[in-house]
Amino acid sequence: MLYQFPYKYLPPLEIPDNNLIGIFEAGLEKPSAPAAEIVTRALRNPIGAPLLSELAREASSALILCDDNTRYTPAHLVLPHVIEELHRGGLSNDRIRILIAAGTHRDLTPDERIAKMGKSVVASHPVEYHRCTDQNELVSIGKKVGDVEFLVNRRLREADLVIGVGNIIPHSIKGYSGGGNIVLPGVSGSASIGVMHWRNLDFTTEEILGVRDNPVREMIDDTALKSGLRYIVNTIVNNGIEILDTVAGHPVEAHREGARRASRVFDVSIPRRADIVIFDSYKNDLDFWQAWKGLMPASVCMKPGGVVIIVAECCEGIAHNAPEAETYGFREIEKVRELCLTGRLHPIVGHLIITVYRAITEKGRGILVSRGISRERAEKVGFLYAGSPQEALEMAFGMKGRDASVIVLRHAGNIHPII
Repeated sequence: MLYQFPYKYLPPLEIPDNNLIGIFEAGLEKPSAPAAEIVTRALRNPIGAPLLSELAREASSALILCDDNTRYTPAHLVLPHVIEELHRGGLSNDRIRILIAAGTHRDLTPDERIAKMGKSVVASHPVEYHRCTDQNELVSIGKKVGDVEFLVNRRLREADLVIGVGNIIPHSIKGYSGGGNIVLPGVSGSASIGVMHWRNLDFTTEEILGVRDNPVREMIDDTALKSGLRYIVNTIVNNGIEILDTVAGHPVEAHREGARRASRVFDVSIPRRADIVIFDSYKNDLDFWQAWKGLMPASVCMKPGGVVIIVAECCEGIAHNAPEAETYGFREIEKVRELCLTGRLHPIVGHLIITVYRAITEKGRGILVSRGISRERAEKVGFLYAGSPQEALEMAFGMKGRDASVIVLRHAGNIHPII
């Protein structure tokens, strides 16, 4: 059969019918109502919390945490309704601030900021950025894990009411995105973010991905509540970034319900693992660090010793804000641990290196197809490289034999595969 990738510049990929187990995709539902109606309905029916307007009546100021453009959240469709509820509770615009929960990511450009939040919101409210390494911007929440004191942005302590706006999809580090993720990693200190990532290394992808209540999520929820997060508004979107559902309310109770609803959208039954898994990270691939989200579901679908073919644009390279990932390449945990202990590598970057190494070296091999990453750079970090998906598939058949089984995951970063 001929398979067309979401990237229109790529030619169709010819996959022999006898080899193909199937093409799998999640997030195909269409909205049942306009976005404004779905968001408003959630705000009128909060889970585990009073109406947001009632909370606003008891507050003199509000801080809205909003994720950045590495996340699917259509904040421009959500924020106006959140702000309207705060107005209903008596808070004027000058008492409502917005903080971009950027984690370790770069600032948004002015155009990206408007696209994310909407022109009217940006024009009416001060928008500030979290800097995870700026010690002057961080305060303790009275929580320690080992020797690491957990720090968050000081603005959370300065506001009476802290609200998180995000989106829920399966996630291989946390189980699902959304909820308290807006605090950890969103507005936490870099050391705290590192601890969260390394906690994830104690578990397999299958034990975390698509599992809402897990030890990493427990750390996230505890941190978020101790930091003062009181309310969330989380969307569930399809592959076209259209809002299918929204939950609002208590950071844990609403998120747990949101994850349950999201599972109906993103759980995909896979009949068996394949020798070769081909996936794309369309719309989630500014760099490979972002496209990595698709690698984890793909690794679940791959037989041990198999080949995964990664098709991702990655216009900002391997890791735009972590060049050391390219410097050291993807390598085993012992060497990465040494680099982290000696201060040459941040634990957050170390987590990326280890998880990719496990998928493309310990478990199998990885072939990268990307017009944003050259052959030289791909091979330097540990990938094989192909100029096209067809070339990559031929390489994989050469490694696994002409009768090798094939699975295709479309929009893989959204999929929770159940074998």
